Amino acid sequence: MTFKTLFSTLLFFFLAGSLSHATTSQEQITMNLPVSIVQSAADKSLPLTFRMDSKALLGTISIDKIEDLKFLKDKLSSHITMSGHDLRIVTSIAGHDLKMKLGNVTMSFQCDATIRFDAAKQILFIRPIITSLKSSNDQATDVASTIALLFNNRELPLQIEKLKPLVANTGNKLLNISMNTNNIELQPDSLLVSISPIINVKKQ
Repeated sequence: MTFKTLFSTLLFFFLAGSLSHATTSQEQITMNLPVSIVQSAADKSLPLTFRMDSKALLGTISIDKIEDLKFLKDKLSSHITMSGHDLRIVTSIAGHDLKMKLGNVTMSFQCDATIRFDAAKQILFIRPIITSLKSSNDQATDVASTIALLFNNRELPLQIEKLKPLVANTGNKLLNISMNTNNIELQPDSLLVSISPIINVKKQ
């Protein structure tokens, strides 16, 4: 189960239990997701693989583990293990680009991060600070450092997909619930998500 599926399921049960208290639209609902639930969802979503296509490095990067996840006020921390596959360093000599094959490398590091949510664009920005970098061998240390520099202290955009409408049948009414995320913020030991539901009622 991905984080998105888990989130949708939790939201459905939350709304289903609250419909008798909701108006037709625009009431804001907040959900506190404990760090243990987010950690479990992250575990089930990994590994997360993506292509590197920078001026300095080519290849495939995989986030293999996110461990010891902690939520603090306005900051999160975790220990991350990543691996690089078919890596090549790009260097320039006399105006010509040369690609030096490095193969595979595994690295781990401590990561602290802040987040910022742009409600208009529905984008969550994550700014990681990487410390305590370790690689699989001494020769790979420079490669691991290069990869870390591509992420370190830079805002990384994460598009928040709009949740699909939920449908609840109360017997004589069919409720169609559309949702928009208003804010995402970190709290001690939890992730606070604010959502505006728009409820359309259709008699059966």
